[in-house]
Amino acid sequence: MRTNNMRERITFVSYSGSKINGVPVDNVKTEQMSVWAEVPKIPIREVNSGLGIRTDTPTFVVRFLTQQEIEPTWRIEWRGNEYQITGLDPDYQKRDITTITAKKVSA
Repeated sequence: MRTNNMRERITFVSYSGSKINGVPVDNVKTEQMSVWAEVPKIPIREVNSGLGIRTDTPTFVVRFLTQQEIEPTWRIEWRGNEYQITGLDPDYQKRDITTITAKKVSA
């Protein structure tokens, strides 16, 4: 694993219900953890196929071992935008990276 390619800071957030002053409140945003990630370049064949802009469906590569185990229900904040996790692929054989595919959440 080459950690010097991990130059982007991403933050994992979750939304849950909680109570504020005894009143139940839905969709309270909680920051889970922040990690360094690599956002690999898009292959030429995907550019020519017209699958959309890369920032709409990025792939993030993070370290396998993180502070907490990454949950598929979490969302990712990156460069001021929020992304929903669509795929989570930990490399259990080498135990060095986890690949996360995501989709931009529309406002």
